[in-house]
Amino acid sequence: MCRQELVRADLEEVPGALVGQEAHIIARSPGGPRYEPLAPKVRDGYANLILLCANDHTEVDAQPTRYTVEHLRAIKHRHEQWVAARLDGGDSVSEDGTLATLILSGDDLWPLLAGALGWQIGMPEALSDEDADLIDESMQLFTDWCDISSDVEAQGFRSVRDAKRSLTGQLNQMAAAGFVVLGGRREAALGAGVTGPVVVLEVVRPEGLEALRVSVPGGAAAPGDMR
Repeated sequence: MCRQELVRADLEEVPGALVGQEAHIIARSPGGPRYEPLAPKVRDGYANLILLCANDHTEVDAQPTRYTVEHLRAIKHRHEQWVAARLDGGDSVSEDGTLATLILSGDDLWPLLAGALGWQIGMPEALSDEDADLIDESMQLFTDWCDISSDVEAQGFRSVRDAKRSLTGQLNQMAAAGFVVLGGRREAALGAGVTGPVVVLEVVRPEGLEALRVSVPGGAAAPGDMR
């Protein structure tokens, strides 16, 4: 969740030491967080385990209604995608040099949205109506937060935190539906000789990560352009 290093390769006496904590998504014992009866093989299997730092482990177990089974699985899935993308060569770079990174949470997305004046959006083809509606809903939420980002930041830390939580919730819905968001930010022409910050977002399925490149046309970016 926090992306803290949980396996230490730099320890001389125990290289590769595990400093994280192996947690069960569905608790092992009755009364534990998110408990439900499972066969032992399933309960202790990879799909029901997640590696967390001590602080995150305490947080997710103390708030099982917030960190539901589905929420934790989405967090784990998106983190695995983030790791896989970096093992495949790190962040992608668009033709115009825009750095594109996997967007895993509101903490990742908010700095891109705050104060942006334009958008460039890419998404998969041949979407079902349900998937298209989900992506449209997500992009609308992102633009709504972008539009009021200055007011949100003026209201202070708590308002920004609430905005990030809202964004994280929507990203989790997209992850549960099988979508990954890659994003970046650049300066672009907005028309009438005006330039400003533009958000570049690409929505893809996980299998498309290897070939992923964020394509940003060289022309003007229209403020609020959603497609």
